Amino acid sequence: MKHKHIIACISICIFVLLYGCKTNEFIVGDLVELTQNHQSYLEKTNPKKNFIPYKHHKILTKEYKKKFFSPWNAVKHSVSKKRIAKDIKRFKSKTGYGENKQKLNKKWITKIEKNINLSQYPNYKRKAITISNTNIRLLPTHKPHFSKFSDNSNGFPFDNLQNSTIGANTPIYITHISKDNAWVLVETAFVYGWIPIRDIAYAGPKFVKEFKRHSSLVAATSDDFPVKTVEGTYLYQGNIGMVFPLVKEFKHSYRILTCMANNKRYAYAKTGSISKKNSAKMPLRLNTKNIAFLCNKLIDQPYGWGGLYNNRDCSAMIRDLFTPFSIWLPRNSKSQAKLGGLFFDLASMTDKEKEDFINKNGIPYLTLLWFPGHIMLYIGEEENDSIIFHNIWGIRTKDKQKRHIIGKSVITSLKLGSELKHADKNYNLLNRVSGMTLLVPRYK
Repeated sequence: MKHKHIIACISICIFVLLYGCKTNEFIVGDLVELTQNHQSYLEKTNPKKNFIPYKHHKILTKEYKKKFFSPWNAVKHSVSKKRIAKDIKRFKSKTGYGENKQKLNKKWITKIEKNINLSQYPNYKRKAITISNTNIRLLPTHKPHFSKFSDNSNGFPFDNLQNSTIGANTPIYITHISKDNAWVLVETAFVYGWIPIRDIAYAGPKFVKEFKRHSSLVAATSDDFPVKTVEGTYLYQGNIGMVFPLVKEFKHSYRILTCMANNKRYAYAKTGSISKKNSAKMPLRLNTKNIAFLCNKLIDQPYGWGGLYNNRDCSAMIRDLFTPFSIWLPRNSKSQAKLGGLFFDLASMTDKEKEDFINKNGIPYLTLLWFPGHIMLYIGEEENDSIIFHNIWGIRTKDKQKRHIIGKSVITSLKLGSELKHADKNYNLLNRVSGMTLLVPRYK
């Protein structure tokens, strides 16, 4: 790793010479010193070793399929009226700011509350499917709610109403419709919230049967590619994390099942085609070569709070990354850590004890590291430093800005930013790590 320090020093010198006049510019060492290419971290692994025996992987895929289609097995709502009332109350009692940085008055929440029509909940029980990539909102509005605009730790992009994104072709269960009929409250297999009705289609019995009858699934392995019908009609952009029923396999492509909505908003099946360059039949064999391949597709991507602008936050990146391998993960970081596999509580350990434990027991590319609010993928160690891959907003600082923004998916150590003058040493990643999760057991 010494040669990397030399490269880092040279890079820093060049940076200072070029940008030295800008006093607000300072460099995060890890981003210069550590290679931002996952192939470089496979040297200490057996890249083609499959971590799950094929027969077990097939069972995992069967379970994934069951969870994916689970909203269509629902017969009643699982989100209580009390839970929805709590969402409303949260924004009634909390001063917020709009997209113009001005305080929101009480009229905006009163109007939304009236449109929700909570007294009639649940008023609209239907199976459905998403027909485009869309946002799931905590309240039925496209307008944002920001806590304040004081520094880099709040304001944009932290829209409190953004719950998640959801890809097209995802089964959902509708439980309620707004008074103006523009929004539906939906439950998915991993999140609930409000979706614009224009982004869904109702799933009738024949359609559900057609979608569920295909034994195999295909997962997207690239971002931002067009998904079209076999006739060439554009549907939406495909992204890692999206799943499609497999109709037929060809040498260079997969024939998949997609859908469109008729004039009564009912879904009807359409056959689509996607290249094998952008997709893989599930389960993709779970080895570090394949995981690193997908990680390189996800590296250097902008941070997306709650999936805003079809970008990813830390937990969305982890969830999407493991979808092609038929590993089902919850949407938020805490649930991913606690429910995603075998969890180890590291909270009471010293920093050295944590890092020693992680490096000794962690499986590169198959281990999650977590603290409240953030999830990371352990990818190995270099000179006893744990190396991680994560999508991060920024480094906590003691200056007025509160954060040094990174705002993208990067490879770093757990001591990220420790060399920065204004870094808050009490909030470095290693100090905050509370748990470690092995995503798969160690098969012999």
